[in-house]
Amino acid sequence: MRSEYGLIFGLGCLALIGSVVTLAVLAYADHPNWQGIFAMAAAHWVAGKGVSVIQGLAMGLHPVVILILATVSDLVLMLLAYPVLVFAYEHFFETPLFQRHMRRVFESAQRGMDRVGRFKALGVFLFVWLPFWMTGVLAGSILGYSMGLKSWVTLLSATLGTFTSIVVWLLFTNQILSVFDWIDDKMVGLAVLGLLVAMLAWRRTRRQRLAARHRFMRGKR
Repeated sequence: MRSEYGLIFGLGCLALIGSVVTLAVLAYADHPNWQGIFAMAAAHWVAGKGVSVIQGLAMGLHPVVILILATVSDLVLMLLAYPVLVFAYEHFFETPLFQRHMRRVFESAQRGMDRVGRFKALGVFLFVWLPFWMTGVLAGSILGYSMGLKSWVTLLSATLGTFTSIVVWLLFTNQILSVFDWIDDKMVGLAVLGLLVAMLAWRRTRRQRLAARHRFMRGKR
């Protein structure tokens, strides 16, 4: 806990506590938007920023509130998970726990090295920013670690990347809603959500096929 990664994890804990206290205060004060904020935060942690942006718009939250809430949610997740993943990679790489649950994040970051590795900090920003790559701050921060970047450079680049990515999601979703303004907003939101789920399912299926092919080739050797 006295190391650099321990400090980052401590900041993540403080940010998480601050977020929970803020939500509790809003609920206690019966703020008109506290249920929407809670629903969006839950959607963000379960399904990511694309789904949470749609959830926030469907609940009638202001775009600025959505932008701040989604960015803070990603930041808290990164501050908590980044030091844990790096510590596990450096000390427990060969354990079944790491191989089963954490290796995929590093594999995603390794694929990112092939795309944007030569750009260093800008590469981390691009890796997180481009929303249709479906890459978040977690994989982006591990990409920065894999490149040998300093932690503060990695975290700052990933935070800026997710901020601009959320802006893109907001503009994209609002554009869809404005084009189909004759349809109920919730129906359009469900359609966009369905498209996003389909993209995530395709990505997961593709990853499973690549993993199965890798195991098959390794078995042949």
